Amino acid sequence: MKDQKKDLELIHIVIRVPKAQSAFTYFMFESHEGLCFYSTLDYEKGQLFRDIDIKGGIEFENDIRHLLGKLSEEFNVDILRDEVIKDRKEDFPTPLLA
Repeated sequence: MKDQKKDLELIHIVIRVPKAQSAFTYFMFESHEGLCFYSTLDYEKGQLFRDIDIKGGIEFENDIRHLLGKLSEEFNVDILRDEVIKDRKEDFPTPLLA
């Protein structure tokens, strides 16, 4: 069987939150384990905000947006980027056992 490559769709959102609320934002993402991956983008000392890069499976888009909506009820959440991107997964053949 020939190796196959599949394009997987991911939701990619970059948000900006107040620095004072960034730890709570991280906590909320952690408490929803498996929902998405996130990382803080580079920032300069003294900035009053944090930009957070979020990526998750397209099947979790509604849940991710729901969480962001709930966060925005508590403090300002600016959406800087909102797109669907492709991620490539390669299916490797199962090795033969000797």
